[in-house]
Amino acid sequence: MWVALLKIVSLENLKTVGIVLAILAAVWFFKDYQFQKSENHRQSENAEQLRKYDSLKYATQTYSKDELAEFLEYQRQDLNDFLKKEDIKIKRIERIITQRLEYRDTNTRTNDLQKVLEAIKENKRIEVPVVDSTKCLVVRGIVRFENDSLVLDLTDRQFNNTTDVITHWERNQWKLLGIPTRLFGRKKVTVTIRDDCGKSKTFVIDTKSKNRR
Repeated sequence: MWVALLKIVSLENLKTVGIVLAILAAVWFFKDYQFQKSENHRQSENAEQLRKYDSLKYATQTYSKDELAEFLEYQRQDLNDFLKKEDIKIKRIERIITQRLEYRDTNTRTNDLQKVLEAIKENKRIEVPVVDSTKCLVVRGIVRFENDSLVLDLTDRQFNNTTDVITHWERNQWKLLGIPTRLFGRKKVTVTIRDDCGKSKTFVIDTKSKNRR
C-alpha cells in the first residue's frame, strides 16, 4: 500500500515538474520570439533609413553597443579617437547626432585692386589663379590684369564642417577621505559637442527623481 502511494505521489510530482518545465519553455520561446521580432524590425528600419538617406538627407540608426563600437572603429575613426581622448566610454553613450554641413557660394564678387596697379611695370594681360584654403573654408579666384585694370574675381567658395553631438552620462566628483573621486558619485547626463571648425560648448542636464508626497 505504501509503495503504491509513493508511486502515485512520485507520478504527481513528475507531472507537476513537467507542467512547470513546459510553462518555462513556453515563456522562454515567447520571449525569444519577441526579441527576434524586435531585432528584425530594428534591422529592417535601419536598412530603410539608409535607403532613403540620399533623398531625405536625414536618417536614424539604432545600434547595439557592439554595433556602435564596430561602426566607430571602421567608419568614424576620427570620432572614435575623440571619444578615447575625452574618456567617453561607448557603454555610456546614449545618442550621437552627426551633422554634416556643406556650403558653396558660386556668386562672383569683383574686388577692385586699383592700388596694386601702380606696382605693375609692364602693360600686358595676365591671369593668375589664387586659392585661399583652410581646414574648413576654400576660396578660389582669379587675379586679372587687362586694359589697365587689375581685379580679383572670386569664383568658388566652399565651407565644410562636421558636428558631433554626444549624449552620455558620467558621475559627479566628490571627496572620499579628502581625496577627489568619481567612484559611486551621482550620475548626471551631459552632452559633448565636437566640431571640426570653431569651438565646442557643453551643457549639462541633471536627472531628477520624482518627488514623493
